[in-house]
Amino acid sequence: MGVVTRCHIEDYKRDGTVLIEGAFKEWVAPLTNDIERVLELSRKPGFNPKPIGHQNALTVNEDFGGGIIALGMVPLSDAMKDWQWNSLAGEIVADVMESDAVRYWIDATFWKRGSSETESTPWHNDVCTWPFWGDQMVILWVALSDVDMDNAPLRTLVGSHLGHQRYYSWMSPQGVSPPPIYRPWDELMARATAADANVKCWPLKQGDCLLVHPGTIHSSLPRRAGAGRRLAFSTRWLGDDVLWQPDVLTARLTDTLTDHPSMKKDGPPPDHFFPVVWRRGQGLQQRPAA
Repeated sequence: MGVVTRCHIEDYKRDGTVLIEGAFKEWVAPLTNDIERVLELSRKPGFNPKPIGHQNALTVNEDFGGGIIALGMVPLSDAMKDWQWNSLAGEIVADVMESDAVRYWIDATFWKRGSSETESTPWHNDVCTWPFWGDQMVILWVALSDVDMDNAPLRTLVGSHLGHQRYYSWMSPQGVSPPPIYRPWDELMARATAADANVKCWPLKQGDCLLVHPGTIHSSLPRRAGAGRRLAFSTRWLGDDVLWQPDVLTARLTDTLTDHPSMKKDGPPPDHFFPVVWRRGQGLQQRPAA
C-alpha cells in the first residue's frame, strides 16, 4: 500500500468521503494548462466535438452554478490521459475501495468563478444517474486551486452512502415512471437539511484529493466575493464488483454505450471499452494505443 493508509480506508468506509493530502501536487500545472487549452478549443468557431471511444462528445456549459462545467475533456487532453495512466490515481482509488483492479470511466471539470450567494452546487448524490452499480465505485475529486471556506468547498452528509440509495433526481429525465428502487427527491433533501444532519465541509489545498462514494449526498457552499477561482478535476472509477445496470433514468449518460452489444446487462465493464488502469500486484497497466 502506498499513500493510502488503513485509516483512510476506514474513514471512507464509515463516512463515504476521505481526504488525501498532496497526492497530486506535481500534476496541478499540467492539468490546469490543458483545461485552459481545451476550453479555448471548444470556443473556436466550427469546433465540432465528437464521441471518442465509449465517451460522449465534449460538452461545456459556461453558465453552471456560477461557473463552468465541462464533461469529456480527457480524450482531448494529453495531460489528463498522462495523469490517468501514469499518476498515483489508479493505485489510490484501488486501495481506498479495496479493489484488486480499477478502470477509468468518465471525467468532469468544475471551474467556479461567480460570487453570488445563490450560485452553489445543490444537494445531490451521483449514483442517482449512474448506469453502473456496485460498492466499488468512486469519485476522485482533485483540487487544482486552493479551496478555502470562501471558495465553494464541498460539503458532505457523513455516512449517507451506506446502502447508497437512488433518488429520482432533477438531473434525470422527467415525465417517466422511475423504477421501484428510486426514492422521492424530497427524502434526500430532508436528510441533508435536517437539524441534526452531520454535514462536513472540505477545505483543500492545491493537489489534495477527495475520494467520494457516489452514494454520498453532497453539495458545495457558494463562492464569496473576492475569492480566487475554484478549479477541480473530477473523475469516476470502477472496481471489481461493478456491473452494467442502466435503466430509464440513467441510460442518457452513456449514449455511445446504451445499445452496444458489448455492454451486457448485469455484466462487468468490457476490457476494450474500460481497460484496467491499475491491478494489484502488477501496478499500472499498459496504456492502450490511441
